[in-house]
Amino acid sequence: MIPFVRRPLPAGLSATLTARTAELRGSANPYEDARKAWKAAGPIRRGLKRHLCTACARPAFCMYCHESRGTDVDHYEPIKRRPLRAFDWHNHLLACSCCNQQAKQEIFPVDPAGRPLLLDPAADDSADHMTLASTGEFIDLTPRGAETIAVLGLNRRGELVQARYRSWRGVIRVFEQAARNGDLLSPDDLEDLRFLPVVEAFHHFAHDIAAGRLPRKGVRPGIVSYAQQNLAVVSGVFAACRLKRLG
Repeated sequence: MIPFVRRPLPAGLSATLTARTAELRGSANPYEDARKAWKAAGPIRRGLKRHLCTACARPAFCMYCHESRGTDVDHYEPIKRRPLRAFDWHNHLLACSCCNQQAKQEIFPVDPAGRPLLLDPAADDSADHMTLASTGEFIDLTPRGAETIAVLGLNRRGELVQARYRSWRGVIRVFEQAARNGDLLSPDDLEDLRFLPVVEAFHHFAHDIAAGRLPRKGVRPGIVSYAQQNLAVVSGVFAACRLKRLG
């Protein structure tokens, strides 16, 4: 998942969310009332979805897996755990039905101190917690990465693994061709990669440049050297990421 900037909502929609939250604060049964209120809030969900669709790294696609169309407004913290966040804009994400309804559901792992283990696309950079293998599978780097891979089933869904494998190969081909030409990359050269299906693989490729992981993933030395020369322009594509060369 690629971090995104959560922009302010229009005043009217924001005021409506605040009012709904205030109503729930006075409820004797906030969980049941929050579920019912959310289920009946079709216009609110549609308004939230419109704004979330514009914030995705790949427009209108799931903020968790990036490979499926975003169909649902998901609660990062499930209503069961935090009913008073049912109408909290900072708790809303765009998700595909598979990530939201089949994989995540109401699962929300926390550590012994109660801190969330599931990564939040609005606050976390997945490449700090997991890395993409050249096979298309994710490898955890931290406990939060491991929990996120498990909860969302990112390695259990064969179509996701295959899509990431093809995307990784596509990014390699782009850089291989560019290295062959020998020209430095410009932001315009990379703009298409931000919106094509390869964006998640490109995101991890960018982190691998900075972390020096590309040789361990079988990337040829000439491509590695070329990618390192162009780290600055690649970093500009993912402005919300902390991309800087190690060492």
